[in-house]
Amino acid sequence: MAGALEPRILIFPGGSAGAVLSIATARGYAAIPARDVEAGLDLLATQPLDVAVLGVDGPLGDVLALCRRLRAAPGGDRVAVVAVCPSGCGDATTALLEAGATVVAAASEQSIGIQLDAAVWWVRRPSAQAAVRAPAERALLERAARSFRAASAEVIGLFVWDATGSILDANDAFLQMSGYSREEVEAGRLSWVAITPPEHRAADERALSEVLKNGICAPFEKEFLHRDGRRVPILIAPALVEGARDRGVCFVFDRTAQRAAEGALRASEERMRLVVRATSDAFWDWDLSSGRVTGSERMRSFYGTGGGDIEEDAVWWFERVHPDDRDRVMNGLRRAIEGGGSTFELWYRCLLADGSYADVHDRGIVLRDGAGKAYRMLGAVSDVTERRQMEARLQLADRMASLGTLAAGVAHEINNPLAYMVANLDFARKELRSKGPAARVDAILSALDEAAEGGARVRHIVGSLKTFSRADDGALGPVEVDRVIQLVLRMAQQQIRSKARLVTELGRVPPVHANEAQLGQVILNLLVNAAQALPEGKEAENEIRIATAVEAPGRVRIEVRDTGPGIAPELRSRIFDPFFTTKPIGEGTGLGLAICHGIVTSFRGEIRVESEVGKGACFRVLLPAFHAVARAAARDSARDVDPRDSARDVDPRDSARDVDPRDSARDVDPRDGTRDVDPRDGTRDVDPRDGTRDVDPGEALDECPEDAAQ
Repeated sequence: MAGALEPRILIFPGGSAGAVLSIATARGYAAIPARDVEAGLDLLATQPLDVAVLGVDGPLGDVLALCRRLRAAPGGDRVAVVAVCPSGCGDATTALLEAGATVVAAASEQSIGIQLDAAVWWVRRPSAQAAVRAPAERALLERAARSFRAASAEVIGLFVWDATGSILDANDAFLQMSGYSREEVEAGRLSWVAITPPEHRAADERALSEVLKNGICAPFEKEFLHRDGRRVPILIAPALVEGARDRGVCFVFDRTAQRAAEGALRASEERMRLVVRATSDAFWDWDLSSGRVTGSERMRSFYGTGGGDIEEDAVWWFERVHPDDRDRVMNGLRRAIEGGGSTFELWYRCLLADGSYADVHDRGIVLRDGAGKAYRMLGAVSDVTERRQMEARLQLADRMASLGTLAAGVAHEINNPLAYMVANLDFARKELRSKGPAARVDAILSALDEAAEGGARVRHIVGSLKTFSRADDGALGPVEVDRVIQLVLRMAQQQIRSKARLVTELGRVPPVHANEAQLGQVILNLLVNAAQALPEGKEAENEIRIATAVEAPGRVRIEVRDTGPGIAPELRSRIFDPFFTTKPIGEGTGLGLAICHGIVTSFRGEIRVESEVGKGACFRVLLPAFHAVARAAARDSARDVDPRDSARDVDPRDSARDVDPRDSARDVDPRDGTRDVDPRDGTRDVDPRDGTRDVDPGEALDECPEDAAQ
């Protein structure tokens, strides 16, 4: 049973009566429910009560009439009246306060609890003994503040004020945020006017006028002066309390931390804006649920939207992707959305504002909900056209440098057949001039055959030089690995022969997905590096071995192995870095292996190195078989593509020009992807027992199709 000094709450019947009964009991109040309105008025006249609670769950006119009747009834002037609205009273709040309600609460546990605490505190204040009044009031204030803390990470300050500017009492939270002591409050030395900066006093006067007139006003922002002189930004909500018409309670929320967070956010946004302006990248944000795409200023100018906002539907972007790249890009975006990845990368060509196409690198992140469904994508587009052009020029320069390294050997290889070509032609000419019809026809024909053989050999060498020295568009397609190796050996044979014995193990492999000239550049660099790593004067002991084989699944392996000094473990991680070289100054740029790595990566392949100091090194190149790439592309193309679909694990090494649609799989056996081998292909020298043969680098190689076309 509640004690005699406990606050006593009379609860009139209504929709919120049950909730009020539970809340009041939980807070330690003596809750007394009335059977009906008449029974409640009788209790009000005969019992010592502190608060009466009315439910606003009927016509507002009836509730206002009951409130006025309660105030006029015996004992009605001694209690605080709390009106509880089931869904917020809106415009009825003022009418309820004018009808006699002390405070108005929403029909929620938090609001009812706060208003009960405030009402009890106000009613008990005049009758409390001076010795116990302040602790009791502070306890009630703190209880009200705790209700706010349940819904906010910040502590809510409370203080009681009067119209003259005095602060009559305050809770600990307010004293802490203002820096003043309780002794100063109890001594009457704290004024809410005095701690208000001059520029905020006009707003305070307007709020005070509204509170005195309506009993309450909307919360507003202002500042208080802390005891140490600094300004404290606050959100304040004043309300009039029943009793004297010039006193009320203020709820105060310290916004210092919020202001600091807002300032940090503004600074961060400003930094981001500056970064976006400073970079040449175009940033975009795609809402997958609505399809709306928003972008930075650079994005709008990049795609030529006239400086206005990017169109709502993402279809406009897909239309700007180069037609040859569109299916691959849309399939990639779809995989990003349907997969579980959080990042994606795309390489493609897009239409610019000036009507030209640019090579672009598009990468970003995919945001997913708790179920893993993608709902948003953000990314940045970089124009890499100039970089791609520079890479192509650098590759060509490196290729020419490699050919320059072989110039002396190539000249020697051309000079030998030219010498016997000239000798044989000179013999035939002299024979015909000196003997006329009596000349030896068989001898002349033999001399001419040898001259023709020498010419074919020169043509092979010149054709190889043309293949590797010309600039190309970098298009990828089916490439015969053994053909490329033979072309390279024609050029590198002199340098290899002066250093080592060459062994080939050319297995039967399918065409690879590559570029012929660029693949030749990789093999040439690896062979030249192997030859340069070998010591002079040990041709019989040194060995360079080149091998090819099928590597599951759907890949081809090319290995170049030497018996040189090997690569130290601490250097292996750096050998593919640009400008890193172990050669003496003047003998290497440090770009060869870096370019090899870039070329192989662009083919969607890998290049690895294995080495043991003192036993040599092995460079292993793994390339995708062309038939595997073609089948994957066919599977993607067979799927229906929605322009609103979007990309995940897109290989950043994809070229925007991966497959020439004119290429065919005519060289691919549909049963296993291998090709029919031409008997003239050079395989006649392969030992059928192990596929290994020793190659005389000086031997003539057969005519290639390109030579025949010439």
